[in-house]
Amino acid sequence: MSIDMVGVLKLITICIVSYISIVLVLRISGKRTLSKMNAFDFIVTVALGSVLATTIVSYQDSFWNGILTFITLVVLQYVATWLSVRFKFVRTILKSRPSLLYFEGDFDEEALMKERITKGELKQAIRTSGFISFEQVAAIVLESDGTLSVMETTDKIKLEKDDFLVKKSTDVK
Repeated sequence: MSIDMVGVLKLITICIVSYISIVLVLRISGKRTLSKMNAFDFIVTVALGSVLATTIVSYQDSFWNGILTFITLVVLQYVATWLSVRFKFVRTILKSRPSLLYFEGDFDEEALMKERITKGELKQAIRTSGFISFEQVAAIVLESDGTLSVMETTDKIKLEKDDFLVKKSTDVK
């Protein structure tokens, strides 16, 4: 068994270009693309992974190409996370910030439109969290991973917008 170095380099190049492309596409499309909100979002996420995998390995069917592809993607993910922990610029490119969608009776219409979230989906999130109405909720945040965090209204703790470390796009300088 001999190793075709040109083939190996081609596979690694395809992995790198595919990885960068999928990260850019996901960052441009927003958190909603990978969210855990409904069956459609899940299907899209699975389809994206399938398309990426097919693109990378379709030119040859080989066990070793599959292993090399897997290893290359894992190494790229490790390098990306290593860089994002150490460099703010890389972290800004790879990770999104949480978005405050609802706070003390007010919907952030701009954030809802930007994140492509409906008030009906917020209602679903509060029901899933065990609440009945928005009056019981202090805030709803769309987290970086696409999940919705629902915070309960309480008299014991007075929440401020700054507590969420979430800045609206108009607040960022």
